[in-house]
Amino acid sequence: MGGRPSPPGRTRSRVALLAAVALAAAGGMLWELGSCSVTGHRARAARERRAVVPPLPAPSNLLLLTVDTLRADHVSSYGYPRRTTPVLDRLAAEGVRFDQTAVQWPKTTPSFASMFTATYSKDNDIVRRVGIPVSCRFEMLAKVLERRGYATRAVVSNGALGSEFNFDQGFDTYVETWKLAAHGGADPNKAEAVTRLAVGLLDGLAEVQRARRPWFLWVHYIDPHFPYAPPGKWRDMFQGDRYFDRSQKVTVSDRPQQQMAGIGREQVLDGHDDLAFYVARYDAAVAYADAEIGVLLEEMRRRGLLGHTLTAFTSDHGESLGEHAYYFDHGRFGFQTCLRVPLILHYPGVLGPRVDRQPVELLDLAPTLLEAAGVPLPGGAWKQGRSLTPRLRGLAAAAGVPAAAAAGVAAAAPGVPAAAAAPAAGDGGAVPGSAAAAEGPPGGGAPAGGVPGLAFSEAGWETNNKWQKAVRDGRFKLLLAQTYHEQRWIAGEGVRFALFDLAADPLETHDVADRYPAELARLKRALWVWDHAPKLDVETEPAAAGCAPGQQKPIDPQTRALLHSLGYL
Repeated sequence: MGGRPSPPGRTRSRVALLAAVALAAAGGMLWELGSCSVTGHRARAARERRAVVPPLPAPSNLLLLTVDTLRADHVSSYGYPRRTTPVLDRLAAEGVRFDQTAVQWPKTTPSFASMFTATYSKDNDIVRRVGIPVSCRFEMLAKVLERRGYATRAVVSNGALGSEFNFDQGFDTYVETWKLAAHGGADPNKAEAVTRLAVGLLDGLAEVQRARRPWFLWVHYIDPHFPYAPPGKWRDMFQGDRYFDRSQKVTVSDRPQQQMAGIGREQVLDGHDDLAFYVARYDAAVAYADAEIGVLLEEMRRRGLLGHTLTAFTSDHGESLGEHAYYFDHGRFGFQTCLRVPLILHYPGVLGPRVDRQPVELLDLAPTLLEAAGVPLPGGAWKQGRSLTPRLRGLAAAAGVPAAAAAGVAAAAPGVPAAAAAPAAGDGGAVPGSAAAAEGPPGGGAPAGGVPGLAFSEAGWETNNKWQKAVRDGRFKLLLAQTYHEQRWIAGEGVRFALFDLAADPLETHDVADRYPAELARLKRALWVWDHAPKLDVETEPAAAGCAPGQQKPIDPQTRALLHSLGYL
């Protein structure tokens, strides 16, 4: 079952999903032609915000649900043809679904570090890999909420989020599933165990609520992470269905482990080399996690814990399922398969059903939750994020992006025939031109609250700031690859900048830089300004007793074992 790697730079369209890429026009020309500045957009956004944005009720209870390794285009409400997520689909139908959400780094530790501090990886220095301790001097979301009088609880199932790495900061209860004894022989990290442990915290939260004290609960599921092993009835639920195509094969090498151009012999599941098998198993793991989230929500509903609660659902990153010859992993490339994640916010009686199709950064989530907690945020900004409250209310222009029509784009993907792809519900119409404000000249710096209409991300394995950097607007995405080792898999050796038209090519198979030189120049400039902005000081907390920034805590043997099983060590 061996074979030669696919030629670098070539991407076979192995497609299994319907990537619903929605776009919007936010008029703008090149800065050389005197287009509007970021300052103008920010001023207009501030005016509209002051004028018409009703605040969220505060202090609200906050529920954060996260599923590891969940790419947006495998969620049913994002247009995926398989019914993988009926529970999340109901949340989306009743709340606000952000269609184009970008993580700041597609790896668990860097992604959550950005999410909980509202800072970019380039500024907080949590980059490249898991197992990096976040500084005890970082001002993190739970810390702020705890100081506001919130009861703070968490149940997490990924060792990369262990207390050894300081992700427990600000939580008065922090349950690490892998450090607990198995219940009845069951895997303590599976979704059923995570839900059971979370349900065990609910009576305490009900008491907190009766005492008129707000609470914050974070529950993290890990099931879609390789090796895609959902239990029992879930395991084979999509095998052989109408979207199953056995024709595409995965090259298996003699190496124990491999990610590019195939997989290693130790990664083979149940003797299969058909790509569709792995995609179906991944989808089954997603469906299993979704069902257990449904159990948790029902238990919370039964206890009256959701009536005054803002629920946020998202993921730390996606997963590459053979696209770009990259198999069953994440973090190595800044492609949409790993950067684009679901983001759904739900608040009964407060937020109406809505789909926001403009780009959004995941670091905007923490400011949004803080506003719902009643934390004053001047201009709606906290650190490098900005509250999504205006967009939750349907005021896209208040976020700095003019409202515009959007369209869905059908895309085939690994293991699913192209014929199965169909536009997501509610999509239609033609795709307008690119969107984003032009940037000022170099040296002007980027606004602290991010750049309206643009989303920035980083990725890769390279060191010394030589990793990949990406910026996207409503239609186009620019990906910078600085080394030969990364260029050869993206747009070819020697090609530093690759431009992708996400409207026509959501899986980023064709570099269109030659066809759109103006868009290339505009996004290159935006990326340069963002990357060269003065570095934000993220270590703003006074050093508490026992705080030793940069010092690695001893790693618990159980944490080390879990990280090894996930391929991190």
